[in-house]
Amino acid sequence: MPLPDDLAAIKAEREAADRRYNEALTRLDRAIQQLSPDFPHPPPGPDEQQITPLNTLWTIDRPPPGRGWRGRFVSAVRRAVAPLFDQQQAFNSALVDHLNRNAPIGRQTRESIATTLTVLHDTIGELVRFQSLLVVFLQQITPYVDTRDRDVAGLLRGLSGAINGVAEEVLKRSEATLARDRRHEQRVESLESSIRALQDELAEMKRRGRDDA
Repeated sequence: MPLPDDLAAIKAEREAADRRYNEALTRLDRAIQQLSPDFPHPPPGPDEQQITPLNTLWTIDRPPPGRGWRGRFVSAVRRAVAPLFDQQQAFNSALVDHLNRNAPIGRQTRESIATTLTVLHDTIGELVRFQSLLVVFLQQITPYVDTRDRDVAGLLRGLSGAINGVAEEVLKRSEATLARDRRHEQRVESLESSIRALQDELAEMKRRGRDDA
């Protein structure tokens, strides 16, 4: 059976363990992540407003030369500047081709970012929910343990009562047995006393008979 000092030490140890558990639970509760209200949004899609006009305006139209000396003059000027027009035409073609190729990539990139942000948002939300459920679960451990302790204490009290009852019954039976033994001893002593008295009386009678003879 634990001594009073042992019981005090056990109580102090239990209180210290409860305190450490509650402190750890408080730190865990404060560490729960929060889903930020400023969660980033996907970037806007590419600006394709000018794609259609560029696809129609990139070519350089060359009007037909006129007649007479004016036509000949225009044809001579056109031949002189033709390399510049060809170079500009090639630049316009490359630029429009580049824009047409990158427009779908921009749309797909924006869609991919939007999908990734949605998955990330949902994953963080589930993580926050899991952390909250974990804290709630851990908060139930102490009441559960206390309930189990009360159950064990009740069983021990019941067992102690049963043991006490059995002990009392055994004690009563022992006392009854001792009482019967004492009564038996008293009867034996009384019988022995009667036998001794009878023996004394017989011896006295024999002595008297010898004296009379």
